[in-house]
Amino acid sequence: MLQQGKKLGEYLYEYLQNDDYLHKLVGTLSEQYAYWLFHLDWKLTGKQKHDLLRFADLLAKSINQNGDNRQKNIALKIVAILSKMYPDDPEVALITNEVLTSFNNFLPRQGQNYTVVPTIEQLWNEALVNYQKEKRQIPGEESKSFIGKQDIIFKSLGNELTSFSAPTSMGKTFLVEKYIELQVKEGVVGNFAITVPSKALITEVKAQLIKDLGAVLGEKQYRIISHPEEYRADYEGSYICVMTPERLLALLTQYSGVRLIHLFIDESQKATEASSRSVFYYEIFDRISGWRIRPKITFASPLIPNPGIFKKLVQTTESNDGLRIVESPVAQVKIIFNRYANKVEAYDDLNQSTSLIGTFERTPSIPDIIRKMMSILGNSQCNLVYYGSKVNAISDAVVVSRSMEESNDPRLKELAGYISRKIHPKYILVNLVRKGIAFHTGELPVDVRIRIEEACRQGILKLVFCTSTLLEGVNLPADNIFVTTLQNGKRMLSQLDFLNLIGRVGRLGHSMLGNVFLITGDTENSHSNRAAYLSRMNNRLKKAKLSVDVIKPKQAAAIKKSLEKGDVRLDNIEKDKNYDLIRKLSLLYVKELRNDHYGVVRTHLAKHITYKEERNILQSLQERYADELEDDINFSSDQSENLRKKISQENIKGYPDIRDGKKLMWPEAKAFLLKLSEIFNWGIYESDFVKSKQDKETQDKIIEDDAKIALLWMSGYSLQRICNIAIKIRDPECGDTRFLNRVRQYHEDTPNINWETITINAVMKRLQNLQFVLGKYFLKVTQELTKGGMPPQNDWYRFMEYGTDSDLRIWLQQNGYSRESSEYIEANKDVLVEGDPGEWRLSRRVQFVEDVDVKKETQEVMVNVPDIFF
Repeated sequence: MLQQGKKLGEYLYEYLQNDDYLHKLVGTLSEQYAYWLFHLDWKLTGKQKHDLLRFADLLAKSINQNGDNRQKNIALKIVAILSKMYPDDPEVALITNEVLTSFNNFLPRQGQNYTVVPTIEQLWNEALVNYQKEKRQIPGEESKSFIGKQDIIFKSLGNELTSFSAPTSMGKTFLVEKYIELQVKEGVVGNFAITVPSKALITEVKAQLIKDLGAVLGEKQYRIISHPEEYRADYEGSYICVMTPERLLALLTQYSGVRLIHLFIDESQKATEASSRSVFYYEIFDRISGWRIRPKITFASPLIPNPGIFKKLVQTTESNDGLRIVESPVAQVKIIFNRYANKVEAYDDLNQSTSLIGTFERTPSIPDIIRKMMSILGNSQCNLVYYGSKVNAISDAVVVSRSMEESNDPRLKELAGYISRKIHPKYILVNLVRKGIAFHTGELPVDVRIRIEEACRQGILKLVFCTSTLLEGVNLPADNIFVTTLQNGKRMLSQLDFLNLIGRVGRLGHSMLGNVFLITGDTENSHSNRAAYLSRMNNRLKKAKLSVDVIKPKQAAAIKKSLEKGDVRLDNIEKDKNYDLIRKLSLLYVKELRNDHYGVVRTHLAKHITYKEERNILQSLQERYADELEDDINFSSDQSENLRKKISQENIKGYPDIRDGKKLMWPEAKAFLLKLSEIFNWGIYESDFVKSKQDKETQDKIIEDDAKIALLWMSGYSLQRICNIAIKIRDPECGDTRFLNRVRQYHEDTPNINWETITINAVMKRLQNLQFVLGKYFLKVTQELTKGGMPPQNDWYRFMEYGTDSDLRIWLQQNGYSRESSEYIEANKDVLVEGDPGEWRLSRRVQFVEDVDVKKETQEVMVNVPDIFF
């Protein structure tokens, strides 16, 4: 008997949940699709195909009271696979349309070669579909509708506090951008902020917002900024801040009067990582907690099973009411290349089982597999290959490229020329790009990475070898991904990272099906063996925990003991693997005690440290540091105290000069860095940066190398010129081959990569480290000098941040130009710039210059900061 009030979809869910025939059919489909993909003999009977379509139709209509959408995902996978295998079958097209409609996916269909009989029922269904399209219309996009559960997420963005997780392909950043666009167009006044995990994403999000908002920015008096120094207190309009958490915190610190009406934390799972960087999220919310009117706050993350965890950053207890979207608008097929067993297996998500597809005569190398699959996959638009290390990614890219001819595509030739100019003509990426291959790693300049991503979207780069940059929200419309390892550097990919990674294929608006090829190691006990892959696919995701949970009772006791003695260095846990994170958490804890605020860290430590003990800690620290406790969690009070003493006792009035005429003064720069190392105790706090475990001579040479590279960068040398100098210094025949690599020689360990590329990578990696590490110490020195009434004339912080000591180039970058484009404009300032320093204006002729980047950037700058042009 039917249960009163129960919906038909709920009966369908229960009926289909354990249907043996459905499970058998889906297993057969997974297996036969793999045969089809590999161009082997495959066969589905007419009955099997018909029954799969009937099941897909029913699964798409099933409902679960707990919001479990796995059956809908199975329906999507069935029709996505059958659409590939039967591209001209009218029955497949008809049911695919029905399933996609049930997902509220109204994107244009491909190959709808079937005829619908015009009945009353069909006309009624069409009317309902049109109603849904109109109801789910994307604001400002008359012809487009939200897909799947996008409308639910979009509506939630207006809440005072919301946290949602969704599949990687759901378009989370797109929804945030559309929400801000709508608010601005409707005349809402106030500052918005979006935090993203990388500088590359800053550029992507900022460019998209400028493109979407266009002239509305000027009409509504909005400006989009990506750096604290772009903020102007006297600007009468509002800001949209697109920044990393570090930059946003710096903005809120430097300009205490800044207020936000809405803060979006994109990729909020970064607050769960056992990295000191996660502490910046805590610090941001500690600052916001003191505001009289708090902003709306939205957390967005991929796949997290308990998105309510992030609300703990705002409120003292975890909330269970986070919005979790499981329904995916795309599907993936997984195939395992088990190199140890010489087998290829198709994985079946529904049954969590594998079936044998074929065998190898001998264990293939990873490049062998990629080359073979590229010939099988044919004209797929973009293929990604994930590696745990940059060296392996580049090396295998070179190996694969040897069997490929150079392309005649002029777009690839232009891209190769661009990389040659931006980085170096001898950089191996130049030759790879000419063959339609590239690598995408964290060391590459942001503008080069963006051009590679654009080439992928255009379909001209067919194969891209990537590292963990793929985990940071990079959106590439890939058809296939090869996962060559479960490692990420020295760490293993977490289950969340792994699922986020493979979610990069099958992208919304591009393809509803992506292929995931999982390649194991060639030994039974490999970190990336078959069992390790299966465990990440078979097991349900564990609930996420904030990074503060690394502080266990043992660490809490050590923190208490150290702080009670006035020891902010935490000597007793210096050897803990999470020392840097725990130290920064303890510094934030001290701030929360001083402000009598129960933030995330204090709330966590309150389980182990009593209120009375807290008072003792605070008293001890105030006595030790005479009420001059450090407020910046990048530094501990002992570091700040040492700096103030040196400024006072040694009469430090500023930074050394960078150059004497044309000669760079690197001995003076080296002496200054050595002094900073002593003041800030880099041997303890930046041990990896200065390689404190090495002998004194090696450490001295590291500082010397850094002084040379830092001076070249700060004086405005282009990356190509810096690389040229480094290549000459490291000449294997007569130079210092250990320059920028004092700890170990690794030329022998990097087959297939030329010496110039090894050197260029070393330069780019060290420059990134110098900007990140030295930049924060230079900022601290500048701040202390300014407090003492001696603001430095040659501010190394600004020089390091912008890569130049030219005021004009710094001004251009603050208004949206890249470092390279600012160099071009300065070189042509006689015709492009007018006015005295502080009153510069740009000629509109800059939009017609020959440099492609300058022209492109000018289009954005003219929209975002129109008042700097004449």
